[in-house]
Amino acid sequence: MRSVALAVVVAALAACGPGTPEDAAALAADTWSAALLSPVENQISVHMQGANGNPLPYGEFIPPGYNASTELYPVVIHLNGIGELGRAPNPTDLYEVLTRNGALRNIRTSATWKTYFAQKKMMVFAPQAVDNYSPAEIRPFVQFIVANYRVDPKRVYLTGLSMGGWGAWRYATLHGSELAAMATFATAIGAPGETIPQLKDVPIWAGSSFGDRWGERSWVLPVTKNYNHWAFPPVVELPQTTTYLFNKTTQSWTSQAGIVATGNTILRYVVFSGNAHMGWAETYGLQSFWDWMFAQSRP
Repeated sequence: MRSVALAVVVAALAACGPGTPEDAAALAADTWSAALLSPVENQISVHMQGANGNPLPYGEFIPPGYNASTELYPVVIHLNGIGELGRAPNPTDLYEVLTRNGALRNIRTSATWKTYFAQKKMMVFAPQAVDNYSPAEIRPFVQFIVANYRVDPKRVYLTGLSMGGWGAWRYATLHGSELAAMATFATAIGAPGETIPQLKDVPIWAGSSFGDRWGERSWVLPVTKNYNHWAFPPVVELPQTTTYLFNKTTQSWTSQAGIVATGNTILRYVVFSGNAHMGWAETYGLQSFWDWMFAQSRP
């Protein structure tokens, strides 16, 4: 039977606690503090809201060796979909909610995946949100993680699915320059259309089915506008999965069959055939996707 560290609520979040927004906007490298917590290593742990002064309930995976080390660790922040919004009434239910998708699902269900993330020395955090993963809700959570874990500021990765993809895009609109890479899938709501300068030179992986492409594609366009490309990705209906690759130097798209995880293109948009609301399970289950993500680093 798997071992799960379950934290209970011991305190309410103080108004002046870690969730208080910063006066200065950026999480610069010299503002990232040393660890305050000694988490349980090499297993999934969950924390109810306020248990550690945390502004949101969350699940985590901390690789082995973390507590004895002084080094900084890369981190994945995962935002789930609308089905995971709310407030789980107890740690057991919170665990079930937060391990439905993404890296935590992989670690929960597979010893091979657990070893993979451990060997990559990757910390994984997934909050349970209420307010549709809004920047106002996610920003204090990111600040809490930064203040309480030894986070490598050059290797912060953000990913989200469906409504969580919408949350990731909105967060990146304000704070994208702090990310090493971002990946979103089946984003449920479209972009306002403006250029997103915070995401210039941030590697992005997006994905959706052809029939569900409107939301994801509308967010991709404000990224290419950074490179003076003002047209939607040239997506056409095909019987097979296709990856559209944007070259910022030539300011143009090319396409290849299948899911393409190689190369250093700044933006890739994977389109699956059909009309389903999908893309995250097909991608999170690929080691090549995680290899791509973990290869990215801020200058």
